[in-house]
Parts: sequence; structure tokens; C-alpha cells
Amino acid sequence: MGRRGLARIAAVVLAGAIARDAGAAPDGDLVAALDATDGADVVVFDVPAVAGAPHVRAATTTRADVAVILNVLGDPARYAALIPSLVRSEEVGRRGDARVVKWELEIPLFNLNGTLELRPRPGGCELALVDGDLAPGRIVIEAAPRADGRTTLTLDARLDVHNSSFFLRRVMARSPYGEPAALAAAAWVALRATALRAEHPTEASAFRPTAPFAPSTPGANDGRALFRPPLARLARAGAVAVVTRAPSGRLASASVARLSREAPSALAARLADVRSWTAFPGWRHVQPMPATGTSPASVVVEDGIPFVDFDATWRAEPPRWWRATDGAARGAWFGWDVAPAPGAPAEAALTMAPRLELTGSIPRRFIEAEPLLEHGLALALTFVDAVSAIGN
Repeated sequence: MGRRGLARIAAVVLAGAIARDAGAAPDGDLVAALDATDGADVVVFDVPAVAGAPHVRAATTTRADVAVILNVLGDPARYAALIPSLVRSEEVGRRGDARVVKWELEIPLFNLNGTLELRPRPGGCELALVDGDLAPGRIVIEAAPRADGRTTLTLDARLDVHNSSFFLRRVMARSPYGEPAALAAAAWVALRATALRAEHPTEASAFRPTAPFAPSTPGANDGRALFRPPLARLARAGAVAVVTRAPSGRLASASVARLSREAPSALAARLADVRSWTAFPGWRHVQPMPATGTSPASVVVEDGIPFVDFDATWRAEPPRWWRATDGAARGAWFGWDVAPAPGAPAEAALTMAPRLELTGSIPRRFIEAEPLLEHGLALALTFVDAVSAIGN
């Protein structure tokens, strides 16, 4: 079957999904989960993902009022201030109540472009991608006031991320979870960019974190918040994540949880075994090294991932963390939490602070072009690693 045939099938699947969602009530589960995160953002993945139409949902909070957010979303001419790498966002006409917008996104190594229709919705808007890269697709952004005086901002996205550049397709092809991972990174960036722009409406350019990166301490954040009932319920869709931001706005960590058919004790033992690391896509060689003299035991990892460098020496930091003490991403850390889960034997959560800005020129250029990709790419990587290691 050719590319056009696949695109038609994806369009039919996506159209059906949009029709089912059209009359959906506000996502109360997502809002309840956001209230249980102690200030982190929430992302939910449908797993397994529909090829050509992955689906993710995300939620954050902002100090901006609903009216300011709607004003930001309702003016395509200001979208370049929303996403700095958006080099074109031009209204070219109308179709019914929709405004037709030509857009182009400049990303290191390639550009994406296409046509979207901006449609008003109560409390938000819908961006329907109708032509070009990422089409067919739909993004719905909605805002609602909170009891604490802040605003809840939610995003629901279904995009044909495979219908993009050769580079992105090559990266996503390395894992069956590549499409939802790529979509989640883009969705989270769009969500936080909207929140930040609404909080700084008078600034000439979009606000982004500018503080120097300060590595977080292993275990300062972990995945146990994902075991709380409002978040554990969302794991039934496939996987649920929290993105924790430092007070500076920089990344603190990303955690992803998934249900498992294994008993908690068996799952915890398997994930504690360093041989399980070979399930992480691209970690092709994992070699435990015994302690010698004054050198503690460690694990040497060699990767096989193009364009980045994940080669590293990892050392254990009790009770359950691993920190990279040598290699490009020195200071990165990760670890697992496991607990019994309602409706399933167990749930496991992987928490990572991967220091992707240190792993090569391409991720560094991506993050320099869009600083929020520090968080978005970490979310994508943690998701792929978590679901690959936990399994079905």
C-alpha cells in the first residue's frame, strides 16, 4: 500500500476519533489528576497508539486569566510569539466559522509547514490540521478557572506525526512507541508555551526559562505521585506521566507510569536488574563492572542511537537511583518505583532527568531553538524507555 493509501486510512481513523470526541464532557479525570501532582504537569498516552493517529492529553496550570488565554489563542498573527520557531502564521481566508491559517515551523535540520483551520470552542479553540505536515490532525486547547485563583489549561491532540520529515520518521521508527512519544513532546511544548505567553502578554517575545541548568538530586522527585488514585486511573489508557519543573522553570524530572501483569515483587526485581536496561531503545550494550580498589561498582552503557551520545558509566545511589558519573550526560539520573495497582497486579513508574542538552549537537540545537523541548524531549524519552521496559 502506498503513502497516499496509508494517509487515507489514517484520515478515516482520525475522523472517527474526532467524531467520538466531539460531544465529550470536560476531562474531569485529567483535572483531578492535575490537582494530585503537587504542581507538576500531567500527560496521558493512549497505548497502543493508532498508527498515523496517536492520541495524547495534557494539563498544566497558569496564573493567566481565561480571557487572556483565549485572546492569545484567538489571534493567529501572534502565534510566532507563542512558539519562537514558528516563522509563519498567516490567516489567508475563512471556511464557515473557521479561520484558515498557513503555518511554517522552523526546526534544526528541517522545516514543517501546512494549513490549519482555527475554530472557536467554549472556553478554548480547536486547531484542525487539514493539509501539509502533521495532517490530518486536531488539537483542542481549553481553559477553565480554578478554585485557587489560577487557571487549568488542557490540551487534547491527535496528529499524524508520521506525516512529517524524513528525520522525524527515522527517529520514530526506532520504537513502536515513537509516534506517541513525538506527539507528547510537541503537545507539552505547545501547552506550556500557551501558558507562558498568557502570563507574559506584554513582552515582545515569548517568555522562556533562562536560568542556568542546576542538576536535580536523584530522588528529589520520583514516580510515586503517579500511584495516587486520580493518576493511576489514567494509566488504564496506556501510560500516564508527570513533568516536574524546577522553580526556575527548567526541567527537574519526568516520570511515566504503566500498569503491568506481573506481581509487584517480581516486577520490582526484574526492573532492579541492570540487564533490564537493554529494553531501553538504543542501549545495545550494558556491562556491569565490579568494584576495584577505591572504585565502586558501576555499569557501563554503550548506545546505538544515531545523532546522540548516551554512552555513560552509571553508579548506584541508594535506595533505587542510578546517576551517570562519566560520559556526555554526566549528572543524568533515573530510577524505578513499583506498587500494587487497583485493577492490575502492579504499576511501575520510571523517573528520569536525562540531561539531553549534553548528549550531542542535534538535541542541543533543538533545545536552543525551543527551550521547552528540554522538558518535551525528556518526557518522550522517559515514555519510550518506561513502556519498553515494563512491557504489555
